[in-house]
Amino acid sequence: MDRKNKEILEFLEFIGLKGYEGKAYLALLSLGEATAPKISSKAGIPLPRIYDVLESLASKGLVEVKAGRPRIYKAVPPYIALNYYVRKYIEDILALNKRVIEELNRLYGSIKHEEPLIWLSSSHEMSIERTKDILNNMNIDGFMIVSEELLNKLANTLYKKLLSDQSIVFTATLTFRPSISRALEQLLYLNNIDIRILPTGIINAIETDLSSAVIFGKTYTLFTNEWELILLLNETFYHGYWRIAKRIKEFSITPNKQYKTAHHWLSIVLINDGMKLGYNAWVKIRGYRVIDKEPIEIEGYVKETRAHDLIRSLVVETKDGNRINVGGLGASVEDIEARYIEVVFT
Repeated sequence: MDRKNKEILEFLEFIGLKGYEGKAYLALLSLGEATAPKISSKAGIPLPRIYDVLESLASKGLVEVKAGRPRIYKAVPPYIALNYYVRKYIEDILALNKRVIEELNRLYGSIKHEEPLIWLSSSHEMSIERTKDILNNMNIDGFMIVSEELLNKLANTLYKKLLSDQSIVFTATLTFRPSISRALEQLLYLNNIDIRILPTGIINAIETDLSSAVIFGKTYTLFTNEWELILLLNETFYHGYWRIAKRIKEFSITPNKQYKTAHHWLSIVLINDGMKLGYNAWVKIRGYRVIDKEPIEIEGYVKETRAHDLIRSLVVETKDGNRINVGGLGASVEDIEARYIEVVFT
């Protein structure tokens, strides 16, 4: 058997023509019309088996039969038969895949995952797919620090997510000097993303909603929902990368539109961008009172932002005229430790 026929038979077997079926179909294509014994001889298929093989091919729509004695068989032209059969094969596989995934998701959802949630993956490509899923499920905000390779693989997913839900606020720090590329260009069109460059960056990490984090290593990828690791990644990203990186794109503020943040420091730069354009920033904040850790919600207009080396805070004036100092995670000198901030510019 020559190499070309071998490749064809391998493809036919891949799409579902098992055993002797591929050989019989190939033989019929070269014979035109033929009886079962002639096909058996041409294809090298034992005569006792050929009738079952031809019957199977006929049921799959690849062979037509002329009634009579003896029966005459003819192959349906490949441009008709294979296009239809491959399409049907793919549809069947997708339908089966959907049923299997639904069943496996049911089993997966019935399991209670115990803390701490730290998982390692050794498959880089599967880690990329899992990260895309995390980005697709982002509800509030997030950040990433990524190499050019990772940006190219994740940019399209991030672009579609931020475009579909423009209340999400996101920031990206790139650890390379970017040229104009499609991956970066599409992100530059988004209103709700801040982009910075720090070519000396050495880690690759993504975090969303202050609840899910991905850290890419050389030989593994770490996925976690562990609170202490989320905090560690936040502080590392803010102080070691984002704050000192060169900003190449600001947020493009849309008035009367709601923006959501779980990262207090990210809300500060968003609010600053809006206030520089002359907008007032109305905020709704949920968090904890610093003095006793009791839950609290406040609403009001931001009167001042403070983003110094040691202090990151918002000064909010409520409807009754009180001025409240709002800090982020671990706030100790402010009045409130914010965990969620909604912003509307008027």
